[in-house]
Amino acid sequence: MYDILFKNISVIDGTGAPACIGNVAVKDGRIVMNPAGEAAETVDGTGLTLCPGFIDVHSHGDMILGTESGRVCKTTQGITTEFGGQCGDTLFPVSPDPERQTMLGDSVATCVDTLPDLSPFTTMEGYLRWAEEQYVTCHYTLLTGHSALRIAAMGFENRKPTAEEMEHMKSMLREAMEHGSKGMSSGLIYSPGCYADEDELVELCKVVAEYGGFYATHMRNEAGSILDSVRESISVAERAGCKLDISHHKICGKDNWGKSLETLKLVHEARERGVDVTLDVYPYTASMTAINVCLPAHFFAHGPEKMRELLKDPTVRTELKAEMEVMDGRWRHCGGAAGILIAKADKTPEARGMTIAEYAEKTGKDPYDAFFDLVIENGHGASGIFFSMNEEDLQRIVLDENAVIGTDGVVPNLTAPTHPRGMASFPKAIRYFVREKKLLTMEEMIRKMTSLPAERFGIANKGIIAEGYDADLLVIKADEIRDCATYTNGLAISEGIERVLVDGVTVYQDGKLTGRSAGRFLPHIKA
Repeated sequence: MYDILFKNISVIDGTGAPACIGNVAVKDGRIVMNPAGEAAETVDGTGLTLCPGFIDVHSHGDMILGTESGRVCKTTQGITTEFGGQCGDTLFPVSPDPERQTMLGDSVATCVDTLPDLSPFTTMEGYLRWAEEQYVTCHYTLLTGHSALRIAAMGFENRKPTAEEMEHMKSMLREAMEHGSKGMSSGLIYSPGCYADEDELVELCKVVAEYGGFYATHMRNEAGSILDSVRESISVAERAGCKLDISHHKICGKDNWGKSLETLKLVHEARERGVDVTLDVYPYTASMTAINVCLPAHFFAHGPEKMRELLKDPTVRTELKAEMEVMDGRWRHCGGAAGILIAKADKTPEARGMTIAEYAEKTGKDPYDAFFDLVIENGHGASGIFFSMNEEDLQRIVLDENAVIGTDGVVPNLTAPTHPRGMASFPKAIRYFVREKKLLTMEEMIRKMTSLPAERFGIANKGIIAEGYDADLLVIKADEIRDCATYTNGLAISEGIERVLVDGVTVYQDGKLTGRSAGRFLPHIKA
């Protein structure tokens, strides 16, 4: 007897093939095609669509693993597998030194409300022991953060690692790869990742290449120097011999709009040379990160606490204002304080939901001084939504044959404002690019969310509705899928996702989580 039988349901199998009406069963967590027999539960699929669960290739869900917000933000939009450990940030490996544990905690503060005890996370094995005890509703796989490696080995120092420090980083990365890490991520716009040169990244990625893993990078620049950044990213992967994912590919700043024509050309040329390059993209024209990213990179070398003290100095403020006015950074990309919406700011909750310009006016401060005060009060824990992109570049990137959908999302809690991508990237991609813009068919878009990422990132037995595949499945009302989250209400639940199954277990139905925990760690299989 089957566990579940879906009868007369429209099946979009994830391959890009046209939808067809059929019967599909689930037994012992696996898919059975064209079943013959009875089931414990039979579902009349008339008017419904069955498709593979979505694969979020760019997630920060490892930061909030086991939390209610971590479950809600993924499962309600149909995600059944997420790739954590992005942008250089992971909770492992951490140094046994408590001071460096604090540094790592400060580094990831924008992603979390409450950190677990980091002391057991000196290795990935330690993190996984903790992770296995958490209540999760989707599968997860992990990269190892370059910034975490650097903090564990050398803190926030702005210099090359010594030979000993490099070997320490390689040793920690190798331990992670042995325990199933998919590879390494970097956040080259953030400290301390931004202090690494190409050679450092290549040496570490050579360890990744030994295991057939991949390198995911939040590039050094996504604006005026984006072409150089794409070239550097490709060069790292090509020299090291590993796969590459360019994270949340975007073009920031009005002066740079249109450069996606050139960045995509570089990607295609690299693939023609045999470099395995993929892009992930979220379907929005605003990004989100810590607001202190507006500060010059060299300023972070002082460390989080010293940096806050320096920001109180009027002379330092004057120097920073002058630098931020001209530097190729987020402040200018957004047109200044009016283009940055304050999202997470726990120490100054009155600022949330306002632009920095609006908050400055409310408090009677100069916009720069309002910004500096927010950083002093909240440290890395203040995040903002940055309006700096345009639709033409976004559409061009989404349509590229090497692009897959990701959220770049983390929802620390279910009360504070947040970017809608964390709750609604996948429904929005369907609603906007398929139904409204008609740039892709439903089958083509679902392929970008299922079988294509499974193929590119080595997720076996997932992403396709086929005999014997894992029963990570969605029951949807295809014509009614709609993202409800907005920039001012980023926590609204999407519509049209009727049921979510993970390994055949129903984890979401009738608009609520079922309370069943079916997610598991998916280790990288050494090539």
